Amino acid sequence: MKKRIRSRIDSIKGKKYSLRTQFFGVTAFFICAGTFAILLANTQLIPIIYTLRQTKNLTIAAEQVGLALYESRDFYGDMTIIEDNYNVEVEIYNSDGRLVYISAINDFLQDWVEDSGINLFDVMRTRNLTLVERKVLDNGTYYETLKDDGNGLQYLMFGAPLGTAGTLKVYAQMDYLSATANTTTRYVSIIACATFMFIIISMYVYLHHFSKPLIEMNKITRDMAKMDFSQKCPPYANNEIGELGQSINTLSASLDATLKDLQQKNEQLEADIEHKIKVEQMRKEFVSNSSHELKTPIAIIQGYAEGLKLGMKSGKMNTDDYCDIIIEETHKMNRLVCDMLELSKYETGSYTLEQRSFDIGEFIRESIESYDILAKESGIEIIDNIPDGLRGYGDPERLEMVIHNYVSNALSHAKYDKKIILGAQETEDSVRVIVFNTGDHIAESDLENIWQSFYRADKAHSREEGRFGLGLSIVKAIQDLHAMPYSAENVEGGVVFSFDIKKADN
Repeated sequence: MKKRIRSRIDSIKGKKYSLRTQFFGVTAFFICAGTFAILLANTQLIPIIYTLRQTKNLTIAAEQVGLALYESRDFYGDMTIIEDNYNVEVEIYNSDGRLVYISAINDFLQDWVEDSGINLFDVMRTRNLTLVERKVLDNGTYYETLKDDGNGLQYLMFGAPLGTAGTLKVYAQMDYLSATANTTTRYVSIIACATFMFIIISMYVYLHHFSKPLIEMNKITRDMAKMDFSQKCPPYANNEIGELGQSINTLSASLDATLKDLQQKNEQLEADIEHKIKVEQMRKEFVSNSSHELKTPIAIIQGYAEGLKLGMKSGKMNTDDYCDIIIEETHKMNRLVCDMLELSKYETGSYTLEQRSFDIGEFIRESIESYDILAKESGIEIIDNIPDGLRGYGDPERLEMVIHNYVSNALSHAKYDKKIILGAQETEDSVRVIVFNTGDHIAESDLENIWQSFYRADKAHSREEGRFGLGLSIVKAIQDLHAMPYSAENVEGGVVFSFDIKKADN
């Protein structure tokens, strides 16, 4: 049984209770203890207090009777007042022990009996009282607890000598005292219980109101621990709780700003690290691809230079032909190096765009003007369908390289109808420039790879034309610098390349 009780107590101790429950439980316990103490004192002490009070009243009443006996001009009137004030009965005996005054006889009755010659005290029937308890004091006075055998009532009597004049006895009815004490005890108990219920209910309502901000702040701080700073403490009362709520809001805002700043710095650091990794990878690919691309022209130059040195001739080729080939391969190497340097400059982010507003139609017509002779020699028709009045915003010199690469690529692959059509589509915030050429479609497997450096879908044909697969990579890098899209897709009758230019009014 003890183990079970101990286990129950331990489980109660180990259980988590809210602050409201704990505060209410502790306060309710002390209020209950106080109420119980009041009820216990009420039932046990009030009768004793009433008895002590009545004992004191008997003493005071006896003193006032003694004064009235020797000093009063209206003895019977004063006695009536004393008896009514202290709710007592008085008996006075002379030195011979004969009853000379009793509260039951008033002055009117005494005067009438004296005129008749009859002594009422001799004929009056006295009470038959039995002594229950007696207590004698040092000054000669005494207290007695008496019981009336006739009606069963109990009395508390105070007796005092009147010198040589006789003896004074003052009575108080104990049953009246008990009834009064019981009535008082009952009403005090009812009032105590009602007060207890009122305090408990009021305290619960107050604690609910008092603890509500604390519960809300507890929830908000738990959310803060989970890195959620969206919740804020509402305005509370203008006290310490209100100041605590404002402090939590300040702390939440400070932590939120600090974490956001830290997150931005982490993201920037990750971006920098990623950029460095990307640059390093690009550098490795650049070295590998450029080495591969430079190997062929260097080998050709070396071979023909050694042939010249040895005085070798092949068929109809003479020394000038050998030199022309060496010069041509040198030009290819120069273009390759220039393209690689250009691409590297864009991809590493070391180039800053010089953006301005310009007329798109005029810009494109000036950019492709140099291709007119080459197109006529190849029997290719260039059709300009770009409307007038379109203004773009960007770096014209870089965008000119984009249109050059697109048109050069189109001239290289134009077949059948041999047409290159330039157009523009206006969107909400940009202008999409389109370069269409008739010819064969690009293989689907190559569409995703053509933007990579040194990637050539038609390796043999590209090599013959001195193209190294860097043109579209440069297009991609320039468009990425402008943060604008680009694309290539197969359409009916040919291929469409496009790139977007920001509108100037945006």
